[in-house]
Amino acid sequence: MRDDEVAQIHILEMLTLFWLFFMSATFLIQIQVPDSPSIAKDSSLELTGNDAIQYGLGLDAINNGESRLHELLDADDLDSACELLQSAIANGKEANCWLARDSGVSSPHGQVGTPAGGTVTVHKLIAVDSVAWTVTMDVWARGGGA
Repeated sequence: MRDDEVAQIHILEMLTLFWLFFMSATFLIQIQVPDSPSIAKDSSLELTGNDAIQYGLGLDAINNGESRLHELLDADDLDSACELLQSAIANGKEANCWLARDSGVSSPHGQVGTPAGGTVTVHKLIAVDSVAWTVTMDVWARGGGA
């Protein structure tokens, strides 16, 4: 064979391989893949819980302390601390508030409700003097919807 015939065969081989890869990619692109479930509902609930905790940490203390939430936890007024956080929950959503001192067991405080659907749990560790408080908010949409 001559050199130009060998070159033509290589060009035809390359074109065939290109066509094969192109058609394979076209076939794979045509496969219908379902969309992943939306995380918007969970994100909305998580943001609501985080916002409520940040609200309590952002309020100025009445007597002494870093914030109103720090002050209530330091005074062991746990129901008031949870009611403060629950009052900051966005409209259309509800939450249960759980508190644990140091490494103790979490217990519910404030108003306790029954979730009407899935919940999202938000945790925050807050240090008040030498005590570590774990604040947990279980947030759900009122009526079970988003």
